Amino acid sequence: MNSDHLTVGTAQQIITPSLERPVYLAGFGQNRVAQKIHDDLTVRALALGLGDTCLVLAALDLLGLPRIHCQEIERRVNERAPGTRLVLACTHTHHGPDTLGLWGPDATTPGTDAGYLSSLKDDVVDTVLAALERPQPARLRSASVHVPGVAKNARDPQILDDELTCAQFCHPEHGSTLATVLDFPCHPEVLWEHNTTITADYPGFLRQMVEADTGAPCLFFAGALGGMMTPDVQDHSFAEAEAMGHVLAQAALDVLREAEATTVDVIEYASREFAIPMTNPLFRMAMEGGLLSGTLASEELVTTEANLLKIGPVWLAGVPGELLPKLGLMVKQELWQAGAEVAGVIGLANDELGYILPQEDYAYPEDPFDPGEHYEETMSVGPEAGPRLMATIRAMLNKS
Repeated sequence: MNSDHLTVGTAQQIITPSLERPVYLAGFGQNRVAQKIHDDLTVRALALGLGDTCLVLAALDLLGLPRIHCQEIERRVNERAPGTRLVLACTHTHHGPDTLGLWGPDATTPGTDAGYLSSLKDDVVDTVLAALERPQPARLRSASVHVPGVAKNARDPQILDDELTCAQFCHPEHGSTLATVLDFPCHPEVLWEHNTTITADYPGFLRQMVEADTGAPCLFFAGALGGMMTPDVQDHSFAEAEAMGHVLAQAALDVLREAEATTVDVIEYASREFAIPMTNPLFRMAMEGGLLSGTLASEELVTTEANLLKIGPVWLAGVPGELLPKLGLMVKQELWQAGAEVAGVIGLANDELGYILPQEDYAYPEDPFDPGEHYEETMSVGPEAGPRLMATIRAMLNKS
């Protein structure tokens, strides 16, 4: 994909698990077994090329994917396409298969399926390689728009991020849309804990509407959805999921129609590892009990990564989990101050470490099994996750 001008390529594939074997749905309680499929889960890849830079963004309809699997996928892609940088991010749907191990039939049995994980990685590799094989010249439309009324912060109602980040790639001559990327900070959990139907939740309806309008693929990424950025709905129904998806899709389509297509002269990508002390006793118990296998490799320090993407005026920070909106707003402010015109956070990028909280707001509950207002702490590596992530992002920005 070496080119003096921006090129984009897309591909997608269904990653819905078969129901011939039990599929334990991730994100709420244990032993929530899928009974049927409402809509297929997918992996969607967008390959960006400019000069010597080759970057692929891939969005997966999963709760999260541990870094060990993301690293394996990138290694396998580079065996076929050397020099490719890869950002794999999960939409965080709460109605897909357990890929971490915490939501099996009981507290001592992981809900992961080794066969599914193996085929999933094959499918992601194939999809990324297919996107790399289909480059087309492109220009970029970009914008952001606030979409009030669809999401709320159940932990800290006064802190709310309702900004939808939009990037659309179009043909440089006739202007037809080649791909749309949308990023919004809210859990895909319109369908609540009672749901036993596989679904991508509101991002599926969002993509469907955008693709019907543009005739081109749409990728959805989750922003800083921690703390708890959750859909503002009453009945937790498919009708509400569709309505939420359509509201967001319409907002994106409207703002992108007004955006001018520009030439992208530079794509930059940076990735930096950092370590977090693992202090969560529940995570340690899970590891000792055989859960979280391959997800957290150490009971003392967890090594992960953060990413910085610059696609012309659009700057995106990739974070390895569910960033609380207070930190998400801080990250975007840092990006704007450093020169971004449009800024966003890609959550669950190349890892899923759970919630990432501001250190000053972190208070581990006395009883983690009855956490009250501090549930997020019980699903977090520890209080150092937030400050160490912010320091890593600032270091990447200062270096650039």
